[in-house]
Amino acid sequence: MVKFNPLIKTDRIDRQLAILLFALALAGYLRGVAPDILPGDPGEFQFAAWRFGLAHPTGYPLYLTLGGLWQHLWSLIGVNPARALNAFSALLGATAVPFLYLLMRRWLTGAPALSRLAALWVAVMFAVNPTFWSQNLIAEVYALHALFTVLILFAAQNLAKFPDAPISQFSNLPISPTLSPRHLVILSFLVGLSLAHHAMTLFLIPGLVIYVTLLDPRWWRSPKIWLQGGVAFLLPLLLYVYIPLRSGPGASPWYHQRLGDGALTLYDGTWAAFVDFVTGRSISVGFHDLSGAMAELPQAVTLWKLHFGWPGLLLVFLGLGALIWRRNWPVLALTLPYVLLQQTFNLFYAIDDILVYYIPLYLMATIWAGFGVHMLAWSDWLQGETADDKLESEAGEGLETTGVTGVKDERAAERDAEEETGRSIAFVMSIILLVAFFWLPWRTLQEYAPRLDQSGYTAARDQWETILAAQPPDDAILVSNDRNEIVPLFYLQAVEERATGMTGLFPLIAPDERFTDIGVTVETALEDGGDQPVLLIKDMPGLEARFDLQPAEPPLVKVLGPAAADGPEITLLKPFGPLTLLGYDWAQKGDTVQINLHWQMNQPLDADYTTTVQLYDDASEKLGQDDRPPGGVYYPTSFWKPGETLLDRHTVTIPASALPTCLLVGMYTGEELTPLAEPLNIPFATLRDKPDVKCAKEP
Repeated sequence: MVKFNPLIKTDRIDRQLAILLFALALAGYLRGVAPDILPGDPGEFQFAAWRFGLAHPTGYPLYLTLGGLWQHLWSLIGVNPARALNAFSALLGATAVPFLYLLMRRWLTGAPALSRLAALWVAVMFAVNPTFWSQNLIAEVYALHALFTVLILFAAQNLAKFPDAPISQFSNLPISPTLSPRHLVILSFLVGLSLAHHAMTLFLIPGLVIYVTLLDPRWWRSPKIWLQGGVAFLLPLLLYVYIPLRSGPGASPWYHQRLGDGALTLYDGTWAAFVDFVTGRSISVGFHDLSGAMAELPQAVTLWKLHFGWPGLLLVFLGLGALIWRRNWPVLALTLPYVLLQQTFNLFYAIDDILVYYIPLYLMATIWAGFGVHMLAWSDWLQGETADDKLESEAGEGLETTGVTGVKDERAAERDAEEETGRSIAFVMSIILLVAFFWLPWRTLQEYAPRLDQSGYTAARDQWETILAAQPPDDAILVSNDRNEIVPLFYLQAVEERATGMTGLFPLIAPDERFTDIGVTVETALEDGGDQPVLLIKDMPGLEARFDLQPAEPPLVKVLGPAAADGPEITLLKPFGPLTLLGYDWAQKGDTVQINLHWQMNQPLDADYTTTVQLYDDASEKLGQDDRPPGGVYYPTSFWKPGETLLDRHTVTIPASALPTCLLVGMYTGEELTPLAEPLNIPFATLRDKPDVKCAKEP
């Protein structure tokens, strides 16, 4: 037996409030929607949906289908497809808000005015949640997932079928509702449809199973439930057939880019590739171990504090406590298992955009906070005394034994009047308290509205218009260290049919050793690209350690080949820890000496080192010094691979009349300047034939 309150039916006022919430949320989101193409995942969805093609794993077939239809519909009146898909997120996010209100309106009992205010607070608090809000302004999948989560909870609370009886009979009595077969099919279908969109839906299933078991412990014995629910659940999953059907070059050209005489194919159409794709195994992400997950805890705490603040978090825990105290097991079953599973997953999942995986957690926490707000409004007390409470009160006063009916009636009337006055005062105070709680979402709105606004974002468009204005060759391979920067190229190709012969590469474009970092990605472009010219789409200081770079029309940089292909002018072959100093080149101009060290990598380094180059005269007096990290930011020593030969360039300023005779070379790392190996003391070029010359011993 489960203590379960009958559902409150939605009335006209609730429907009107829901429509108003939708209109306000949609207007607020549309005001800040990004107007054009975007980098990263949003940009990827913008072109993949337009071609009804593939985005990154796990595929999102429902979103791409709906989004593509939406884009083509608005294109009929000239709306930019990129902007249209951004606005689609605003529509989906705004739709979740009124359904959340209606859900809370049915879950919160007591005085209608108070429960409406508490439900409104929940809807508004979630609507202005910064991360949820941010995803409603760009082409992303998380607005639709949030909508599905709310709809699944809404369908679950409709699942209980109560006996026909007055509501008062069940307000304080344990009842055993039965499962509504129609609503069970709807719930199963929604879960399957949501799973055809995002795999996070899996974390809802354990709580749903517990919830259904609370309603009917024998449900699993029913073949009819298994058949109807199973078919309704599995049917939407057929949408994943979309992936192999739309994986070809026509629908998904970026999955089949030209690379020399062949193609870089990111999806090969096999059954194994399909399984890896829909499970996410084909993308280069993984999981933290236990220590790594524990290291993520401070970030998790910070995120919770940022989104709720201490007052909001207090309400969250108060609401959770209220649900436990009132033994509201159905709501706890639907929310608590999910929170535990999703939060644990977030700690272990090693992905850059883990922040958006907190959105459904914020949803559940906002629901709990709503119960906390509702409890603070004293709504249960304002419903009035039950018959048993009244009899107990009368017995305490001894009125039933006085035998004086007139006195009893008079005192009862006085007491009723006093209680009515008290309830009225308490009701007004509760209304004031609930209205005061709206300060929390108002504060969030004021703080984040200007930060989240995307209405003026044109950086991706501006960058690529500048790149194309530099007139790269029609068959160029364009490379960046940042996937986000390359993605708009694919939009220009797939939607606007510009630069269609160019190839875009970035590290981790495929889970392949050829693309582990920017160095091997450029090397792959050079080796496999055949006669295709290779260009960086921006200056990447430090890559000149690995490659011969030549400035082109800004912002482009030509990659001509390896940097140290010709070998050093002065050969040394001196071991230096895991490196070998093959030799160096030098040239002097006035008071500056340009020295290029040629390193050969023998074993990988686990840290980024700084090289020191120092010049001394024949009296062992230091003439000049230059310290800088070889490879800079873009190709530091931790990126260097065994077998590579790299150039380490330094410019040392010395007195104009000085004659350097000794060269000292060392490497160190960290604030404590920990050396990689003993410094090399080398006779400089002017004294190469005097190996007995000694230089300073410390860098």
